[in-house]
Formats: sequence, C-alpha cells, structure tokens
Amino acid sequence: MSTARNRTFARYACLLEATHRPELRTILAYGDASRAQSRAMLAAAGARNPGQAGDHLVACIDGLLFDRLAGAGARTAPPPGTAANRADLTVAVTTLLRAFAGRHTDPRRPAG
Repeated sequence: MSTARNRTFARYACLLEATHRPELRTILAYGDASRAQSRAMLAAAGARNPGQAGDHLVACIDGLLFDRLAGAGARTAPPPGTAANRADLTVAVTTLLRAFAGRHTDPRRPAG
C-alpha cells in the first residue's frame, strides 16, 4: 500500500474517531485549505454561490476518494494507478466541477 493511501486511511480513521471524541474535532480543519481553494476556483468560474458550491465540491470529491479506497468503488472501479482509473476519475471530477460551476455538460463530449 502506498504512503499516500496509508495517510488517507489514517485521516479517515481520525475523522471517524473525532465524531466520538469532541476534543479531536480540530482534525476536521484538514479541509480548510481545500475548501478555500475550491471556493475561489468556482468563484472564478462564475458559480452562483461559490462558497456553498466549493464546500459541496470538496465533500463530493472526498466521498469519491473514500469510495475508491474503502467503498464499493474499490471493487468496481478500474485498478488504482492505471490509465483507465485516471481517465475514470477525470470524468468524475470534471463532471462535478462543471455541475458546481453551473455548466451541466457531458465532459466526454467536446464543447460547442
């Protein structure tokens, strides 16, 4: 298992533990930078409510990552590290970005 994968599993374990131990809730601050970047990116893309959309985008991507590592996606997605897996994730993230920016188009089809 890769170092990044181990770190991600440890982060999820800490987040779950923080739900039972309020003194650990500072762990939840891990996402502050990602949320700020996401809000700024969606504001630049013209999202109607970039604050909310940015938070939702990060939550969706985090859920996608969890699904790939520990959920059903771990059994059904293309193998990790492969070109097929990267292509599948690219479609998923592009779809999310377009949806949260207010551009509901199929990322597999050229714009125009």
